[in-house]
Amino acid sequence: MKKTIALALALLFSPLASASQSFGPAFDFAKSGSVTVAQVLAKPAGYLQQPFTVQGKIDAVCQKKGCWMQFATAADQPTFRLKVKDGDMVFPVSAKGKNAYAHGSLKAKPMTLEQTKTYLKHRAEEQGEAFDANAVQTAITLYQFEPVSVLIE
Repeated sequence: MKKTIALALALLFSPLASASQSFGPAFDFAKSGSVTVAQVLAKPAGYLQQPFTVQGKIDAVCQKKGCWMQFATAADQPTFRLKVKDGDMVFPVSAKGKNAYAHGSLKAKPMTLEQTKTYLKHRAEEQGEAFDANAVQTAITLYQFEPVSVLIE
């Protein structure tokens, strides 16, 4: 009994236990091979509607329901967001700044300028950030990745 308790405590407090978090069905990210967000955004049409694994650094997480994460992109690149149905996976706000792998498929949603402003305003409100609609001068294409499995390191 003492050995069982000691083993349970060792696992609970070991660096491996808290090193990563996974969501969705088990998936071997190490064997799947992955592409970076920059590679996907360089030629997004080649990745649309097909399963693949993408790796990136998390720069934002939904603060209300944890239903999306955003991977960092270069300033001249569009937004790259991972989105799940509310409650399917709940990404922790503490994931911001960490590296992650996600397996799923990419969808593209071209937006008008008005849709872009509405979307960015909503996102700013979710994050508790200020928003200036007049600063938005160009429409964006929202590339949204729909993961089935996610690993946050």
